[in-house]
Amino acid sequence: MAKRARVKPEYLRPDEFAAWQGILLAATRVLRALDEGLRAHHGISVAEFDVLITLANAPKRRLRMSELARSVALSPAGLTHLVTRLERERLVAREVDARDRRGFHTVLTDSGHERLDASRPLHNRIIRDRLLDRMTADDRRQLGAIWKRLDADAN
Repeated sequence: MAKRARVKPEYLRPDEFAAWQGILLAATRVLRALDEGLRAHHGISVAEFDVLITLANAPKRRLRMSELARSVALSPAGLTHLVTRLERERLVAREVDARDRRGFHTVLTDSGHERLDASRPLHNRIIRDRLLDRMTADDRRQLGAIWKRLDADAN
């Protein structure tokens, strides 16, 4: 049997690898610290915080389940499980869409808004301690411009 020639793997260039690895490490470390802190002090995960803050910023504090899933980058099934947990704690409620009775809105309750407000200082402190305070103001502006450009290119 003849041996097939091994294809040489393609590697990222050192600058590409450093940029990619930096994004992954920074995001992983900050998200881990956020999740640990929010769970320990406020009884919610970072994903649950994301849902609460997304709803707080939505018109009338409500979004269709499909819109919410896209906004928080969860699968529809993953969001359904997460909303069910938040609903048990009365932090959100589900309401039938009056215009399309097949769909549902997730609505932030007053209790959910209170939990969000109580957890924001810790959330912001962790983000500042683990990431933002380690940069100059110019670094933050440049990084913000990069993310904005990448987001615009994705659409």
